[in-house]
Amino acid sequence: MDIRTLSKKLGLSITTVSRALGGYSDVSEKTRERVKKLANKYNYSPNPYASRLASGKSKTVGFVVPLYGINSNNLNQIGFFEFISGMNSLLHSEDIQFFMMFAGDAEEEKKAYEKLIYVQKVDKIILHNLKKKDPRINIIKKNNVKFITWGRTQGLKNYSWVDLDNEKSVNLIMDYLVKKNHKNIAYINIIENYNFAYQRKQGYLNSLKKYKIKFNKNYYLSVPTEEPTQSSNLIKKMLKKNPKITALICSTEYSGVGAINACNDLGKKIGKDISIVTFDGPVVATLSTPSLTAARHNRKELGRKAIEILLSMDKKGFKPQSYLANPVIIERGTVCKL
Repeated sequence: MDIRTLSKKLGLSITTVSRALGGYSDVSEKTRERVKKLANKYNYSPNPYASRLASGKSKTVGFVVPLYGINSNNLNQIGFFEFISGMNSLLHSEDIQFFMMFAGDAEEEKKAYEKLIYVQKVDKIILHNLKKKDPRINIIKKNNVKFITWGRTQGLKNYSWVDLDNEKSVNLIMDYLVKKNHKNIAYINIIENYNFAYQRKQGYLNSLKKYKIKFNKNYYLSVPTEEPTQSSNLIKKMLKKNPKITALICSTEYSGVGAINACNDLGKKIGKDISIVTFDGPVVATLSTPSLTAARHNRKELGRKAIEILLSMDKKGFKPQSYLANPVIIERGTVCKL
């Protein structure tokens, strides 16, 4: 049986039947139960795509994974799939369809969002890696699509977001290092176009103030790429010019790998002559030698929370919500006590 036949038997329009089966609130409970009862009798299962076309909306969430820039490395993308794994359990239990697309550059990413909105007709979207002036926001707002962001930006107000607690992460790392008597602590950041890089830098600066350690511009480095070789060369120059540095905090795990290479080239024993702490991921956890001490966040919980907030947007009186994932330190022996 198709939806047209079911509609005729019920004496209802195809749109009403589609929306009743889709659980939309503009269909009365009595009508919804009547439609479901007959659908069950004839073992009718709605075609999701046809339902979206009929209703003009969907119980669908869209997500675009960018495969360029900071996310161009395959291992970096594992963090996305941890996040997606957290989303999936809740999406499945709520019978929500999930559309995931991939983009190789900014233009492809823009087109992917347009396809999600205009072709797939999703009514909810998750955004990642917000920039200070983000063109994706205009496309989404223009089409009245509900959205939540993985990450925060100062250029947007009254919106829902989930994020890693980036400032707290660096605060936690600094506390950890200071307790081990480190004061000459250098910070290796990535370019601050990304909000997380700015937030992590603020955590470093705030911790310096907390411990009354004067900021030394020679102890701060911004690397323009995730490529470990380039960051290694820059870190090597920093360590040569500043031999008093006893600890390095690396804002990304790839700069952490660069720091390992730099220290090895200079003959410094990691965990004895110098300490390195970074942010946890598949590279520093399993592939780097040595495996680095790191701040870890639960990305699966972050994904689950994103969907929880996103689905709650359908409730009356909804107000923007936020959630920060708390970090923990994972010790792996690359920090020495002075």
